[in-house]
Amino acid sequence: MTDSFKPIKSITLAYFSGTGCTKAIVDSFEHQLLDKGVIVNKLNIATCSGHEVGETDLIIICSPVYAFRLTSIVERWVKNLPETQNTYAAIISVSGGGDISPNTACRIPSKRFLKKKGYHLIYEKMLVMPSNFAIQAEQSLNYNLLSVMPQRVKFIINDILSGKQKFSHPKLQDRFLATLGKAEHLGAKFVGRSIHASKDCNKCGSCIRNCPEKNIEMKNGKPKFGFRCIWCLKCIYACPRKALSHRIFKFAVLKNGFDLEKLSKMSHQNQDEKEYKFHRSILWQGVIDYLYKDN
Repeated sequence: MTDSFKPIKSITLAYFSGTGCTKAIVDSFEHQLLDKGVIVNKLNIATCSGHEVGETDLIIICSPVYAFRLTSIVERWVKNLPETQNTYAAIISVSGGGDISPNTACRIPSKRFLKKKGYHLIYEKMLVMPSNFAIQAEQSLNYNLLSVMPQRVKFIINDILSGKQKFSHPKLQDRFLATLGKAEHLGAKFVGRSIHASKDCNKCGSCIRNCPEKNIEMKNGKPKFGFRCIWCLKCIYACPRKALSHRIFKFAVLKNGFDLEKLSKMSHQNQDEKEYKFHRSILWQGVIDYLYKDN
């Protein structure tokens, strides 16, 4: 970074998290930044508008990767940010597969939106957390991902506060896939419409309260799903009775569910489990490469 770099004293952490992985990362950012004396403002994109950002030296956008790009709720939020004059910005994307094809171009649309609003992007990075979509890695791999996460956050904080810039170099085919990902954002609405409740539903309303798009309402004693779904899977995994499922694309939901809190507790009990023994090692190569990197 040039000599004109302005010291960063206040940071806004703006994030969306479906099943908790991105929120865990943001919580680690908050804790470590406060320890360094940085003023932190944390915003949940699902419950606030871009106009709540206020004065800040840096805004860090944190989002899971859906369909080769940041989730639609984040892209919409960034697109509607108020204009500024050269405020620093960083983007942290979160995936279950690593910073490899087809995800290397996932941040490009949001980077463009930020630039149009007058933000100066100084940093971008992919962090990896346990996968909650379609296939989950073996537990030892997940334990290690959770174990190294605070250290990876520390690297990013040190880079940013010292003025170090970091940018990615997306692959050409991934740029094309990121464009196609917009169609998946639209398709998610129809997938969400297919979610239905079984006879095990006890009408607790958990799915209604937790839906980030307010896409669910109670009709005739059962939750009814509209066309605003972003396919975050929060309603399905958080259902206390496991009563929700898709009628289409059932492969997307892990058979044993996804509970990050339980996984985190188990990781603390298995901190010495460092062996990577996978019969699908090629599938998780991006994750393994991530774990072996120094930063």
